[in-house]
Amino acid sequence: MKNEFALLTCAVFAVTGCAEPWKRTGSQGTAMIEGARIIPGKHCESSAMMNALVNLGYPVTEPMITGAGGALSFGFEKGTFPFISARNADMRERFFAAAGIGWHRSAPDIENSKDLGWGEICSRLESGTPVIVRVDMRYLPYRYGGKYGPSYTSFGWHMVTLFGIDFDRGLAFVSDTEFAELQTIGLRDLTKARTSRTKAFPPQGEYYWADKAPENFSFDRDIMVARSLETVIGNYETHTLAALERYGDDLADLESYSAKAFLLPAVFEYMAGNIEDFGTGGASFRMLYRDFLAESTAQGVGAELAPALSAIDASIDSWHALSSEFRSLSRVVKGLKKDERLEAYGHLRDLAENIYEREKAFYAELKKIRPEE
Repeated sequence: MKNEFALLTCAVFAVTGCAEPWKRTGSQGTAMIEGARIIPGKHCESSAMMNALVNLGYPVTEPMITGAGGALSFGFEKGTFPFISARNADMRERFFAAAGIGWHRSAPDIENSKDLGWGEICSRLESGTPVIVRVDMRYLPYRYGGKYGPSYTSFGWHMVTLFGIDFDRGLAFVSDTEFAELQTIGLRDLTKARTSRTKAFPPQGEYYWADKAPENFSFDRDIMVARSLETVIGNYETHTLAALERYGDDLADLESYSAKAFLLPAVFEYMAGNIEDFGTGGASFRMLYRDFLAESTAQGVGAELAPALSAIDASIDSWHALSSEFRSLSRVVKGLKKDERLEAYGHLRDLAENIYEREKAFYAELKKIRPEE
């Protein structure tokens, strides 16, 4: 009976396209934000937020978003391809709260929603408001030479900012992280990306937008720095330092959870990418956070941040040393015997323990700035 109802529904919506939910809005022509200013970024969500907010009139930078959002964190997920995470899950919420910006989130029921939110998205665009859309990056053909990416690229916590839709041609125009211009994607592909069932953070049709900037809006840097320190110190105390303290032993024991020796070259390259290349801004988000601290001191906020800048510079150096060693191993590990590999893993442990000591020193400097009351 359920299948029969689905077929009947398709028949009813045949004119507007049962498999094409954006057509059910009845929209035609284009909904485009003209003259959009696109700024390349380093991390998908913070750059998506930056491009949306800049075009809404906010004088924001990407380091302000990751910084005021208290992005610094650390987690290590064991597996064949171990995942290194380095930012908190609620950066977005914490940034908007610290910045005093109103925002709105929607996640339509992708099983039952008539139009997957396309009607509301179109309404936002027509009012001049860019919409941030969560997607599985595997289904963004402009990233993979016009095709879908391979299965291992599937990742459903990727964010792009939608600036326009051409309903007649079935196209959308989005900003995306490192690209300096809007990228074109078919609405079918974008819908697939929004509704992917990937196991790596399924996007669930989520989208959100922010209110336009009031006239003469300015950020309160003092509040942003204070909220940032509070969040990052909390991250370090609840999980970051504990996870970093285990990290060296975790790496030394690599082959207990990543046991396929033929994959090790790719494993080490993947872990290096998690630190430097895959949307972290380099050195596990520490470089973006360093820029936030430097921006704040340059604007006369938090003169006491200088020691923390030196401490985070030391931490960044230690993260670079580890990622460099990962990449060196990726080139030679195939030729190493088991005992030689174990010796190499011992060196990784030493590098990770150095990261822990430097991160602990950075945390100590933050605590001096914001001691417990």
